Amino acid sequence: MVRYCSALLLTLLVAPAAAGQNPAANPASCLDAQIDFDTGTLQKIVDQPEWVLENEDAFWEQEEAQKYTRLWAEGVDWEISYEDWREQVASLIGLTDSERQSNRLLQMTERIVTGRDEFLRRAVPHVCSFLPTAASVDVSIHFTAFIPPRSFLREGIVINVSADYWRGNADNILNNLVHEIFHAGYSRARDNRTEAVLENEQLYGMLDALQNEGTATYVGYRALREFPAPDDQDYPMLGDPDDLTRLLRGLNDLFAQVGVSSPEEVRQRSWDLGVMERGYYVVGAHMARTIDSELGRNTLIETIREGPMSFVQRYNSVVAEGEELRVRGGSAP
Repeated sequence: MVRYCSALLLTLLVAPAAAGQNPAANPASCLDAQIDFDTGTLQKIVDQPEWVLENEDAFWEQEEAQKYTRLWAEGVDWEISYEDWREQVASLIGLTDSERQSNRLLQMTERIVTGRDEFLRRAVPHVCSFLPTAASVDVSIHFTAFIPPRSFLREGIVINVSADYWRGNADNILNNLVHEIFHAGYSRARDNRTEAVLENEQLYGMLDALQNEGTATYVGYRALREFPAPDDQDYPMLGDPDDLTRLLRGLNDLFAQVGVSSPEEVRQRSWDLGVMERGYYVVGAHMARTIDSELGRNTLIETIREGPMSFVQRYNSVVAEGEELRVRGGSAP
C-alpha cells in the first residue's frame, strides 16, 4: 500500500472583490492571477497504465507532477516506494473503456476542472485578502495519483487525487487548493522580507514553516463557507482548546531543544510534531487567527511582509501569560 503523508514546504528543512473584502487591499498582481490546471499526468495514468509502466523512467523525468514529487521527496528526506506506485498503476490495467471513463479519480478531477473558473473567481480574492500587495499567486496545478504526499507546492502545486485523506470528495480538494494557492503568494513575499534572518537557520526555517503552514491553514479555514471541507482533520483541532494547548506546549519544547539537541534530532522532531502531528498547521493557524481578530488583517499581512519573528512577536503581544510561543536559541545578526 502507498503511504500518504502530509506535505510541508521545503522551508522547514532548509524551502470584482468578494463580499466583505476591500478591493483596495487586493492588488492587481494578485487578482489577475494566472492559475492553470493540468490533468495530463493523471489522464495518462488512468488511460494508459501499460504505457506509463513501460516508460517509467521517462514518465518520472518528463511529467511535471512526477518531477516535483521527486524534488519534494529529496527535500523532506522521504523515500518513494516505486514498487507500491507500480502496483497501484498496474491495478488500472484491464479496465474497460467505460470503467476508465467512470474512474473515481477522473470523475473527481473532472468536477474540479469543470468548475475551475467559478472556483478561481471566489478563491483568488479570498487568498489575496491575506497577502501583501506585491505577492503574485500565479501557479500551475498538476493532478496525479499514487504518490506519498496528498498535496504540496514546489515550482507548481501537485494534487494527489488518490490520497485517502480526500475520502473521494472533491470538496476537500477544493478547500486544500485555497491553502496551496496561498503558499504560492507567501513564497514570493518571502523574497522581500524586511526582518533580519536569525543566525540559527534551522530555527528560522522552523518558524517560517509555522507561519507559512499556519497562515495557509487559517486561510483555508476562513474559506469553509465557500469551500466546505467535511473531512479535514486540522480544523477540528483548531477549535479544540485541549489540542491547541497540547500542540503549543509541544512546539515550545521543540524550540527549546534548538541548540541543545543535535540538528538531526531537532529536524526529526520538527517533522514528527510540526508536520505529522500537525503542530505547525494548527498552532500556526491559531496564531494567525489571534492576530487577525485582535490586531486586524493589515497587521497579519504585515507579519508576512516582515517575517516569522514578527508573526511570533505580534501573537505574543496579545495573549495571556502561559499562552505565548517561546522562541530561544537564535538571535538576529
